[in-house]
Amino acid sequence: MYRRGAAKKDSKPVKKDVSDSDKYADLLVFGYACKLFRDDERGLYHEHGKHLIPWMGDKSIMIDRYDGRGHLHDLSEYDSGSWNTSYQLSEEEARIEALCDEERYLALHTDLLEEEARQGEQDTGLNIQ
Repeated sequence: MYRRGAAKKDSKPVKKDVSDSDKYADLLVFGYACKLFRDDERGLYHEHGKHLIPWMGDKSIMIDRYDGRGHLHDLSEYDSGSWNTSYQLSEEEARIEALCDEERYLALHTDLLEEEARQGEQDTGLNIQ
């Protein structure tokens, strides 16, 4: 903790019981008053999705006009499977990539909690079934 002035050489940090009210003493929350105007017509307009627009003319994919997908007009660069198809992985890079994929997708086909419990049993020498 940073303090102004000279620090005492043999001062030990004092543990203090922190109550719930003290935990949030430094928390500052404020807001501004505002008026809400009920507009049932506008609410129904949004609830029924009439504010949405078709993405690239496809009426099955409706997006808000502020949706980032509205800026993607040509996806052919990304449809080929990889952003850089001309680069060939070396044997070592392919091996490392396979190991990374195995770790990346491990939770899809392995129950990690069960595996951790089994590993703990092996480490302690227990073999409970």
